Amino acid sequence: MILGIETSCDETSVALLERDGTVRVNLIASQIERHRPFGGVVPEIASREHLQHLFPLVSRALDETHASWSDVEKIAVTAGPGLIGALLVGVAGAQGLSYALGVPLVAVNHLEGHLFSPYLQRDQPSIPLPDRFLSLVISGGHSSIYDVRGGEVAMLNRTRDDAIGETFDKVAKFIGLPYPGGPQIEKHASSGKIDRKRFPFPMSQFKDHSLDFSYSGIKAEAIRVAREKKIGIDGDPKLLSDFCATLQEALFAQLFDRLDAIWSALRTPMPAEVAVAGGVSANGTLRDKMLAWGRARGVTVRLPEKGYCTDNAAMIAFAGLQRAAGDPRRVTARSRIA
Repeated sequence: MILGIETSCDETSVALLERDGTVRVNLIASQIERHRPFGGVVPEIASREHLQHLFPLVSRALDETHASWSDVEKIAVTAGPGLIGALLVGVAGAQGLSYALGVPLVAVNHLEGHLFSPYLQRDQPSIPLPDRFLSLVISGGHSSIYDVRGGEVAMLNRTRDDAIGETFDKVAKFIGLPYPGGPQIEKHASSGKIDRKRFPFPMSQFKDHSLDFSYSGIKAEAIRVAREKKIGIDGDPKLLSDFCATLQEALFAQLFDRLDAIWSALRTPMPAEVAVAGGVSANGTLRDKMLAWGRARGVTVRLPEKGYCTDNAAMIAFAGLQRAAGDPRRVTARSRIA
């Protein structure tokens, strides 16, 4: 089996996968309650929490699968991007285990973990990866579209400022909704009515015709409108619901605007599938819209199971299966990876 370790941000996760991608166990120690009073992730707290939870989770993973150390043939660890202190905990722990067990270690790009996560299944082998697919990675720190061919990843666009999940969280915090903000805005949006006249959130465009994402304009306008109209958890609930519904629609409108443009510019042979990953991919409205988008174009859309949307070690182990392992001495934690 391959042991996966994920400590890039605020969730400590350990997983064990078989060679065919079957997830034997995927454990997560969430830190949401530790960071909720601050409305976001505090890096120092995150690092200390990882130190506390990492090795107990490794022991628990072995116990729950009735596995022994001799069953571990390879270790995969998130090496970046992420919070440097949090990454160092995972990398150092993985290096120690690699030396002790005499097994190879593979450094995994956290984003690649998300790229492949829609192909994981619970309690059965992973779905075969197509020769070419597009991947939309949308989370608190990332908003990018990738072209994946034969396992090689090419970035087609990226966010120039705030990521979509970050925008959800920051606006939610301003109007008094608890962290994490994305699920809270989705909850209130479910009973709201989209009202673009009352809430004319902008669609960012660039003079150089770039297809990059940009959510800072929507974020700034949402906060301005919320302040002006006194929108908040203690205010008019109908106004709050309509605001959340319109904001969510505006954020997703930019996703599909860029996806449509990139899809139209692709040349044959076209990607066989479009995969969506990252924390925002758990949003029910977005999942429905993506499936409808795929049906309209005759394209298979892959959505990760809800348990694999947020950061988890199963996706890191699965990405590690696609990559060759190497010398643990050469694995280093990096907060940014080009």
